[in-house]
Amino acid sequence: MPEQRGKQATAEVKAEWTRAYSIYLEAQGDRYDKKKDRTQRIDHVARAMRLTRKQAKRRVRNYEAWQRNLKKGLVEP
Repeated sequence: MPEQRGKQATAEVKAEWTRAYSIYLEAQGDRYDKKKDRTQRIDHVARAMRLTRKQAKRRVRNYEAWQRNLKKGLVEP
């Protein structure tokens, strides 16, 4: 349902995604192993925000998808 893209998430939710992603970028990962790097960074987000791994992973993934959609011009900021 492309007509609903970006309209379902509130500003508070988007702020939480942004916070999770900034923690994700600050986290130390494994620079030699791509998969371990992402896993360790998501674990760090989960600990910092007191979430489960699944919740932290979803927030990071949603932020990345939101940014892709912004870049494509599918949603407004």
